[in-house]
Amino acid sequence: MRGLLPLLLARRYFHSRRRGASNAPTVLAIIEIAAGVMTLTVVLAVMNGFQLGFIESIVEISSYHLQVRPVLRGSETVPTLDEAVVDRLRKVPGVTSVVPFVQRQALIDGAFQRPRVCTVRAVPVDLFSLDPVQARMLAPVSGAFDLAGSAGAPRVVLGAELAAALGARVGDVLSLSSYATGAGGRPAPRRDNFVLAGTFRTGYYDFDSGLAFISLEAADARYGAGAALPRTWGIKIADRFSDARPLAQVSAILQGTGYEAESWRTYNRSFFDALFVEKLMMMLLVGLIFLVVGFNVFHSLRRGVHERMEEIALLKAVGVPPRRIRSTFILQGLFIGVSGAFLGLLVGLLVSANVNEVFDGIERVVNGVLAVVRALALAFAPESGEGGFAIFSPAYFYLTRVPSHVFPQEAFLVAFFAIGSCVAAASAATRAVSRFRPSEVLRYE
Repeated sequence: MRGLLPLLLARRYFHSRRRGASNAPTVLAIIEIAAGVMTLTVVLAVMNGFQLGFIESIVEISSYHLQVRPVLRGSETVPTLDEAVVDRLRKVPGVTSVVPFVQRQALIDGAFQRPRVCTVRAVPVDLFSLDPVQARMLAPVSGAFDLAGSAGAPRVVLGAELAAALGARVGDVLSLSSYATGAGGRPAPRRDNFVLAGTFRTGYYDFDSGLAFISLEAADARYGAGAALPRTWGIKIADRFSDARPLAQVSAILQGTGYEAESWRTYNRSFFDALFVEKLMMMLLVGLIFLVVGFNVFHSLRRGVHERMEEIALLKAVGVPPRRIRSTFILQGLFIGVSGAFLGLLVGLLVSANVNEVFDGIERVVNGVLAVVRALALAFAPESGEGGFAIFSPAYFYLTRVPSHVFPQEAFLVAFFAIGSCVAAASAATRAVSRFRPSEVLRYE
């Protein structure tokens, strides 16, 4: 019973109103904690959705999970990776695909628009059978992802935004200006015509507005001076987060070949570090709400301690240690934190799972209000303009739906910090308990 005393008192203080006062500070603290947890959970979920979309596009389309590239030192000739070595790479446990490609910058222009800078990637004509994930990521918009053209009419596939910027449609002839291997291995400018076979959309604007695909055969014939261009080999593994063992095995196979392997973590380190810093700063900024709530809980419990001086003095007079009395108010702060964190986490997860429906509802409400205002304005200004409100208008944002992804460990970490701020505030507010002297307090009662 002696051990349950702080818990019983904390439960009583948490539910009951103090004499001559309301329980509004406790309710307000719970609402503030819930609002903070909900806001931070939703913000992190949306940030995770955007960041995972960027990372998926970069890793699955551009950098692959592992890259095998030649090691160039000075003016050495680029070595050729033997086909037997490539077969051994395909047999490494966990490897799902091995795709050769060549990549370079180029200028592309059509019949009506000025040239645009783009990245030209030469890939096998059977890319989608070698890497089914790219077949899903490179969603076709028009035409087909078909690079198997005749020698006289090679084909090119463009991002949808790049094709729109050029004013090009399927079947149009486009010109690619790049450099080829000239006499003595020196680069020489070259301009070639390609037929637009199709367009794709990844949802990542940099790729949709600046990426073009041609076949490896067309690239070798035009830019390789009769020889195959040096390849980079992109490797996909079943679980890109478990890349340490496949990377070690691939590196062991490549010893002595003049090639080296690099993981997606190091290849995109600067970009991923920038995303991490952005996410960390957002958590710190939004998490400041817990500091404000902590001050609120501190002053609320400190006032509660002074209002219950008689009760505290009586408990100390009958022999209850000060630490047990402090535990009572600390448990009360814990109850506030747990209640607010649970409520905020529940609402935050619901909003994160239905974030697009929430935005749609807000847009309908705002558009309804605008429709009423517009109807009233028509009586005085018949030529008032039409227009709907959209939070994420396609005219300003390159998206149609807001992505959202919740990591359970992050959600519980947010709740833990919310509870911790309440417990810390309660612990600081109860220091005055040890200074109360029962004789002085009860003397005037």
